[in-house]
Amino acid sequence: MKKVYLVMAGLIAVLLIWFLSDEQSSSEVEPTVKLKKEVSVPMVGMFPGAVTQPKAQVSVKPEATQTTRQLSEAAQHVATQYEQTLKYPPYSQPLTEHDEDRLNPNYFYPVTSLVEGSEQSLSVKLSKYRYVYPEDIVVEVTGPELKQVELKLVDIDTQQEYASTILQSSPFTGRFKGEKQFPRALQLVASAKFADKKVPVVAQFQYMQPTAKIVDVSDVYPQNDNMIIELNLDVSNPGTYRVRANLFTTDGQPLAHLVSKEKLSKGSQSLKLKAHWSVLRENTSNMVLSGFVVERMSPSPAEPASYGSSDIKTYEIKDFAFDSLQQLPYQASSKEQQSLEFLRHLASEGQL
Repeated sequence: MKKVYLVMAGLIAVLLIWFLSDEQSSSEVEPTVKLKKEVSVPMVGMFPGAVTQPKAQVSVKPEATQTTRQLSEAAQHVATQYEQTLKYPPYSQPLTEHDEDRLNPNYFYPVTSLVEGSEQSLSVKLSKYRYVYPEDIVVEVTGPELKQVELKLVDIDTQQEYASTILQSSPFTGRFKGEKQFPRALQLVASAKFADKKVPVVAQFQYMQPTAKIVDVSDVYPQNDNMIIELNLDVSNPGTYRVRANLFTTDGQPLAHLVSKEKLSKGSQSLKLKAHWSVLRENTSNMVLSGFVVERMSPSPAEPASYGSSDIKTYEIKDFAFDSLQQLPYQASSKEQQSLEFLRHLASEGQL
């Protein structure tokens, strides 16, 4: 039951993303609904006898009723969450210690393999999931009574080997120098040697060519109800960019997740992150900005999104005056309000 509920909630979330997308307008929803109602009309003309049958004789299966109820509950859950997010602008959302996907967007989850005859496992962990040239690839291998570990970098698509090394002593940490010819889709093939056996582990990751990098923060200042943070970027591959960063207190407590999307040309460019007053703290004037993600968004289905880098790892914001901001509640856009009404309708009707 719980699994079905989660699947339905995911489906509703996908529908919401589609509803909010720039390519789809809200007026396109109506014809789809009407089409479903009109499907049965030709059938009545083809089978005249069916016209005399009273609608009351059409039975509703218990499974259909249960599905409708589950869909309604899932939609209500998504609608409640979405309503909470509308209290804040989409470019400046609250951040908590539970938001792992935002706090560690480039985290590599270790790949493990059970060691036969042992309760322990062999584990391979890379320092990150996405690398950008000229970054080095760093890997750590752990396991019981390791004797030797052979590491190879292999192209996932062609199986061409680009580099290899052998680690013979603890700690079993390897480093591959970044190379411009590395393909995007790479895999690390680790072969760990124990007393009388070898255990293989394969870990897949991405290595990208640079698209843009954040050079520095040029200014921080108040503007109406937002704290503006101006970033300077060096763009090598023009396109539409989405830049993300996290705002923390000086003692590491998460405050906000900031997002900005702009079309950038090649060369020196600037981009502004905005922190709405509602995600800041009145008595906090010093903050830290970190966790930068530079994404060149996919221009077409044939070209996937690519990522850049940042010369800045952390930036300290000092003595910012909270009282300099206009403290006005955020007003959701008409499209956001339509999306909320769409979810509420699903919650009440239980039908797509």
